[in-house]
Amino acid sequence: MKAIFLIFIFSHGLIHLLGFVKAFNLSKVEQLSQPISKPFGIAWLFASIFFIIMAVMITLEIRHWWLMGFLAVIHSQILIFYSWKDAKYGTVANIIILVVAIIELMS
Repeated sequence: MKAIFLIFIFSHGLIHLLGFVKAFNLSKVEQLSQPISKPFGIAWLFASIFFIIMAVMITLEIRHWWLMGFLAVIHSQILIFYSWKDAKYGTVANIIILVVAIIELMS
């Protein structure tokens, strides 16, 4: 189950890179119809980094990974609100990650 969660987090983090790629015109990203400014592109990059750091913390069994999880989810959800049309389904992933982080916090 841990491996599946790690793949899920890592994948979610990689998906955030699409905003960065689109903002800086590194590749054509047809999945995103709304324009993304360069500052928001950097914010999408940071969201990706936060999720990847969280996955690494879980892998290394760093007990307080849930802190990074909260930061990543809040940051990600703010970006999703700004790009709702294209990114609304990321909310489902964020809710799943948030629930697991809360469970970890409570344990």
